[in-house]
Amino acid sequence: MRVAVVASSIAAGVRIATEIENLPGVDVFIVVCNVGMRLCRYLRSRRLFVLSRALDDVNSTDRLRSLQCDLGLHAANVIYREPVISAFRLGILNAHIGILPAYRGRSVAEWSVLQGDRTGVTVFFIDSGIDTGARIVLREFISPDAKNSVEKLKKVLFGCDARLYRQALEAVMSSEFQCERNDTSKGRRYYVMSKMLTEAVNQILVAT
Repeated sequence: MRVAVVASSIAAGVRIATEIENLPGVDVFIVVCNVGMRLCRYLRSRRLFVLSRALDDVNSTDRLRSLQCDLGLHAANVIYREPVISAFRLGILNAHIGILPAYRGRSVAEWSVLQGDRTGVTVFFIDSGIDTGARIVLREFISPDAKNSVEKLKKVLFGCDARLYRQALEAVMSSEFQCERNDTSKGRRYYVMSKMLTEAVNQILVAT
């Protein structure tokens, strides 16, 4: 399986690629986007591809298609449009720091704590909507215990992406794998939490 890590920095791409590069049957590429032309002149690697234009620019999507990758792994601060998603045979996986389908959108870790629900990460195939991709690969519940601030909790959750991408790849490559449906009718979309409510969440985390 040919897998591309789509990242906004070399460091982010390498961090995830290092976790999965020894998986049997996986051929890993790193795609770094939006870095400008100057860096392009200095970066020369058979498995490092630099896109000087926006990810959804036609030249970028043509480059992605030329890689003939089966799967993409989200590690870039971008919104994925359908032409980019369809450049990968199976699609693009996202490690979302909320439990789907209940928590879509922004500040989902904070909203989960505030409402007394479990926190964690869901790896799913994205679509062009906001966490509405229909296929969930896996989810892992991660306790907020001993993480006495929103910042610390989110750092732990975001830091799970490489490990969970590896597990997701192992699952997808299994002959017995079946996706779980992301039934958006069983959840809602959340938006950025206010500073006042974020401080309330911090207090809850300190008390746990």
